Amino acid sequence: MFTNGIANNSIKTEGAEVNHLFPVFLKLEEMRVLLVGGGLVALEKLTAIVNNSPGAKVVAVAREVHPDFAYTVKFYSNVQLVLGDYKPEFIDDADIVVCAVNDIPTSEIIRNDTKQRGKLINVADKPALCDYYLGSIVTKGNLKLAISTNGKSPMLAKRLREVFTELLPDEMDEVMQNLQQIRDQLQGDFNHKVAELNKITKVLVEKPAPKDAEDYWFL
Repeated sequence: MFTNGIANNSIKTEGAEVNHLFPVFLKLEEMRVLLVGGGLVALEKLTAIVNNSPGAKVVAVAREVHPDFAYTVKFYSNVQLVLGDYKPEFIDDADIVVCAVNDIPTSEIIRNDTKQRGKLINVADKPALCDYYLGSIVTKGNLKLAISTNGKSPMLAKRLREVFTELLPDEMDEVMQNLQQIRDQLQGDFNHKVAELNKITKVLVEKPAPKDAEDYWFL
């Protein structure tokens, strides 16, 4: 649904709003990211990028940078810092764009430049200008959960991330590795394998959890 040319991602269904964003996980280390801005908000975006995809190629463009931003960049050879004015040509060499400047008119210009070139953009704190959002992320080895509030409450997403980080055991990655080995050893067609894995993993979602639930983490 579009309003004034901008996508409306919350559609009311029987009185309640439903999040209609489509979740994806990008192979960002195989892409090129343009980050416009060098302040603390830009640092938050950069940190999210390198924490999830340490090898992502990032070009950060800013007239001035916060000392913490400049300090962080030093640890990543794949992050190039360009001191100077933003130019539309920077977008040509990028796959996606992140805009983190405290200037709405400039943000709108960068968004328009990005759209004209058929690229996707995230504009910090301006959901109406975004093609995609950067969700709060929970990571336990190979397991990664992304939390979205449809741009309505980043703070709630942050709190939920803290809850899930605490709830999910660090052994979860070992569980996944063992389940992969079991899956690879199972014989039969796809439906049979799914049925067998459902039996094995059923204990992980049983309610109430048995007192000795930790005994099942060997799976």
